[in-house]
Amino acid sequence: MQYPTPGDNFPDYTSSDWEGRSSDAADTSNDSNLGFGIDLDNSGVTFKITSDGPTDNRDEDMPAKPLQRPKPPRPPPPRKPRLDPSSSKMEKVSDLVVQKVRWLYREEKKWVPFIGYDSCQMEWKYRQAKQQLKQNEEGMDVDIETVAVRGGLYEVDVVRRKCHAIYWSDDTVDVMRGTWFYSSGTEPIEEGMANDIEKEHLDLFSRDDPPEPPPQPTKGTQKAMHELCFKDCHVDWYSKDAVYFYSNSTSSRIARSIGNTLGFSKASTSGYKLMRGYPSPASLDDKPPPISHLVFVVHGVGYVTDKKAIIKNCSDLRKSATKAIGKHLPDLISPASTHRVEFLPVEWRSSLRLDNGMVSAITPHKVKGLRIVLNSTGMDVLYYSSPLYRSEIIQCVQAEVNNLYERFRQRNEGFEPNGGKVSIFSHSLGSVIMYDIITGWNPIHLYDQYLSHEQSPHPDLSAMSPDHHDLVEELHQARIRVSSLEKQLLATNQIAAAINRPKLNFKVENYFCVGSPLAVFLALRGVRPQGNGSISHIIPKAVCSRLFNLYYPSDPVAYRLEPLILRHYSTICPLQIHRFEGKQVPYHTLKTTALPVALKTSEEMKGIQESDAETSEERTSPGSSTSSSPQHLPKGQTGAFTGMKAWFSKTSEKSPELEALEDMERAILRIENMADTNEKVEEDEMESVELEHRVDFELKESNLGSSYLSALTSHTSYWTATDVGLFVVSQLFPDYAYSE
Repeated sequence: MQYPTPGDNFPDYTSSDWEGRSSDAADTSNDSNLGFGIDLDNSGVTFKITSDGPTDNRDEDMPAKPLQRPKPPRPPPPRKPRLDPSSSKMEKVSDLVVQKVRWLYREEKKWVPFIGYDSCQMEWKYRQAKQQLKQNEEGMDVDIETVAVRGGLYEVDVVRRKCHAIYWSDDTVDVMRGTWFYSSGTEPIEEGMANDIEKEHLDLFSRDDPPEPPPQPTKGTQKAMHELCFKDCHVDWYSKDAVYFYSNSTSSRIARSIGNTLGFSKASTSGYKLMRGYPSPASLDDKPPPISHLVFVVHGVGYVTDKKAIIKNCSDLRKSATKAIGKHLPDLISPASTHRVEFLPVEWRSSLRLDNGMVSAITPHKVKGLRIVLNSTGMDVLYYSSPLYRSEIIQCVQAEVNNLYERFRQRNEGFEPNGGKVSIFSHSLGSVIMYDIITGWNPIHLYDQYLSHEQSPHPDLSAMSPDHHDLVEELHQARIRVSSLEKQLLATNQIAAAINRPKLNFKVENYFCVGSPLAVFLALRGVRPQGNGSISHIIPKAVCSRLFNLYYPSDPVAYRLEPLILRHYSTICPLQIHRFEGKQVPYHTLKTTALPVALKTSEEMKGIQESDAETSEERTSPGSSTSSSPQHLPKGQTGAFTGMKAWFSKTSEKSPELEALEDMERAILRIENMADTNEKVEEDEMESVELEHRVDFELKESNLGSSYLSALTSHTSYWTATDVGLFVVSQLFPDYAYSE
């Protein structure tokens, strides 16, 4: 059914057509001889043809009809609205205001609008550049400053329509200025086409006497007051507020033809109504709070060939943190908030050349794909362990972090005056590298310090011939003299200030080690528990306030740090990280729990030793099979040894290999017994001491049934884990995370 549009015509009745009609409802003298009536005999309302002549003229043979009530006068039809000249002036359109223009950037094949504050800043800069270009008669390029957007991580060149990342490279996206949009959503019209539509729209309706909509037929195709044709589409204007976009494709033309035949309007079959300006105006209040906490994200191994990986990983971590803030810390994103966290990726591996391709040159071509993977991952650990390349890696990472911080500080002048804090989120080998940078650890200084304190002869000089003993003794006395001078200088804090000063240009507030082998490196460097419950002997509080060690239990690269502080914490469970959907309580209120006891008691171990003695006697009797069943092996090892002995027992009843296997079983039990006994003694000595702050935090395992399958994916699963994002923001803003 064709509904009338605002431009439809109605019959124009003049006032003379209604003159002489009585206002009395009962007066029917001026009614025409055909009119409407009401049949009172029936329940429904029907139309009756009545005669206005004298009643005596009717046929006498016809029965008399009941009297009918006079019909009320017909109301006047609706008049065609007359346009007042003053009203036409009010309908005159002007250029779009800044708030109605919305700038957008391209992300994953779709246009995403900038927030209101960014869009306003870009539109003002665009209009300023446009004005400067008009004033430049020579037509040369005008130097227009970029606009910082997206939380200060990107900047936009409004002239070239490009959005570049500020703190990392190879991240550029297109931007566009949106003026016309599809009314069904926020999808913009292509900018060049939108500019032509806007020009035509202003030409039509910015005049003092804008054109009136044409009269529309009651049936058939509606008439457009203006049409703008493009290569494969066209736009029709029916009024100032009725602008439709039509495609010229074959399918669209067929749909319009069928719709016209059936009586449907052109717009309802294949048209899209357009909307001038973005649906929600941009507002300067739509602005994120200033950055109060900066987090540097440092990657580990495996980023040689793909330097964009850390950018994506950092983006995933940022999204997890944003999701956690929206659900559990909503006060951080309220208009009154003055705090915000931002994550910056530290990409250091791709700029290093290290061996200049020698490892690749000596790599065999057999199973080359696997070798390339190993060279891009495990080789980084070997590089860092090498004294030849370690200093190069340290200097590269340190320079990159300091450069990023200096660039950030220049763009955020109020960060340091307002007490801004800096934390580090490091993964895998990156945690070891950042630890050495924060603490200023150097293996050469460590060895010199060892020789100075021990004051013993150099181990390489102990094998000298008797002819050189005098030189060795003279060197030993010189070392003692140097040690004495160092002690005197240390008393004046000269060397202490040079060695112990932070290598970074800022103090680290929180240090998050994720999937980290740092504990193994420290253990191999001779770090042992001090027994005071403080992390000071691992990382000084003067350079780092808090240390967190996050890991999946099945991560083969991750190790615990707490036993390096207090030895008996090896028997205490790490704290479980809260699930994203679970209840959130402060971690310091959680109680410590002991690990499940899997060790043998002293009585059980005594029984094992007696059983071993009996087994050794039974080995002398042929045909004995009592020792072929390892009843005392720990759970998980019994099946393996039983299978191996069953395989050996097929060849002979008592083979030498089986006897060797039994000896190995008893040796393993004795070693475990000795280790457990030593740990028990040390735990008894320090079990009353507690940690000042918990360090180890364990994530919940994945849903994979096998722990070996989890081990293949757990080391790279931290970036997208919402539990990790929630834990990080809850530690950065504890007042917001656990406020009632």
